[in-house]
Amino acid sequence: MVASQDIAKRDVSSMRTGGEKNGDNNAAEELRDLESDAESVDTKAGSIWTIMGSAMANYSDGYQQGLASSTNVVFNHLLGTKIYTSTIQTRISNALLIGSVIGILILGYTSDKFSRKGGMLFTSALVIIGSLLSTLALQVQPSSHMLWYLTIARGIAGVGVGGEYPASAAAALEGSADSFDAQRGPIQVFISTLMATTGSPTCTLVYLLALLASHNNLTVAFHAIYSISTLLPLVVMLVRLRMTDGKLFRASNFRTRPTPWRFVLRTYGLRALGTSTAFFLYDFVNFPNSIMSAAIINGLVPGKNIRTVAIWQFVLAIFPIPGVLLGMWLVNRIGRKWTGILGFAGYILLGFIIGGCYGRLTTAENLPAFIVLYGLFASLGHMGPGATIGLMSAESFPTAIRGLGYGVSAGFGKAGAAVGTQVFTPIQEAAGKSSTFFVAGGVGVLGVIVYWFLPEGRGVDLREMDEEFERGLKEEVRD
Repeated sequence: MVASQDIAKRDVSSMRTGGEKNGDNNAAEELRDLESDAESVDTKAGSIWTIMGSAMANYSDGYQQGLASSTNVVFNHLLGTKIYTSTIQTRISNALLIGSVIGILILGYTSDKFSRKGGMLFTSALVIIGSLLSTLALQVQPSSHMLWYLTIARGIAGVGVGGEYPASAAAALEGSADSFDAQRGPIQVFISTLMATTGSPTCTLVYLLALLASHNNLTVAFHAIYSISTLLPLVVMLVRLRMTDGKLFRASNFRTRPTPWRFVLRTYGLRALGTSTAFFLYDFVNFPNSIMSAAIINGLVPGKNIRTVAIWQFVLAIFPIPGVLLGMWLVNRIGRKWTGILGFAGYILLGFIIGGCYGRLTTAENLPAFIVLYGLFASLGHMGPGATIGLMSAESFPTAIRGLGYGVSAGFGKAGAAVGTQVFTPIQEAAGKSSTFFVAGGVGVLGVIVYWFLPEGRGVDLREMDEEFERGLKEEVRD
């Protein structure tokens, strides 16, 4: 009887101990679940702040690029073409481009090596400084000094604008992959191309409203557009204080180990050549046509009325937006590659149509028809390579070298933009104003060929790409 009571007591004690252990295990599991949920919430919040900051930065950069067109009109009227020559016009336009190339290459490397967030805060600061200096340009005299001053100021802003591209594209793609991977393609197009494309007509709208409010006072209009260009990156910087580096970047980077250049070049060199060539071809056509559009319209409007020119300039600037929206939808439907090919095919078709009919289209009565065709030309470019080349450049490289890979590709793009801007006027002077559209059609043929060989990124798992890169790196170290 006593023995049976002892056994019963031991059973009760064992049950209590087991219950306590189970309770401890359950509590530990609940704590881990709570920590995991909290980390997931923090990651999603960080991703959203990163996406917002990148979108606003690209909007600001699009505004910066839109400044060139209005600036050309302002100085053509204030200084005349004898002082504000085509050479000076090209130099000021190219200042942003050359600065962009420098910023792209520097931040492409440093954003991989150190931090996406730190790089983007630095670029925002440069855009603020360059824009503020540009706003004060009209206070510098004489005009020859003023034009050099503006060139330098635009170059400083250009370094910041260029630095945005690799850091922002890599951070936004990684933020999208963390929380919204299935929609990372459309999100990336929205963040980069759509926001940048919207920024440019915003600049034109500010310019037009300033002219209306000041009764065509070009000095007031100049200060208005450049003041806004200073405020936008300031807002971007405040938003970026809340962003975080993504999980993909924290898991795979070269912060504490040397970059294996030989392995990177051997494995991804050909891919970089493809994306760089496609970027070069697109910006060779797109950038000079965007910058010189106001000058083209200015030469077609009867009496060169600055308000009428500004209205047509604004109409032309909003044409690319529907194209980007269509590209945003197509990248997940038919893929990045075919969307880009369709856009370059549009360059071929409309480039040769506008070039062949240029004489008829550029009369005063046919100006609306010219604007519509020119707008469709720009819209198809933004739908195709404009919407996809940045996305494909970011998806083509693993996280540890994404900023660098994108930076090299975009750097070639800006080089193409600089070359295109430099040769735009000489080509027109040598072969007639229609010749630039024939050149664009020819570039479209090359673009279709290059895009055919680019890797499709629609079904790529970025985490698997990183794991494959790390495995290859370990094998390289062993060998």
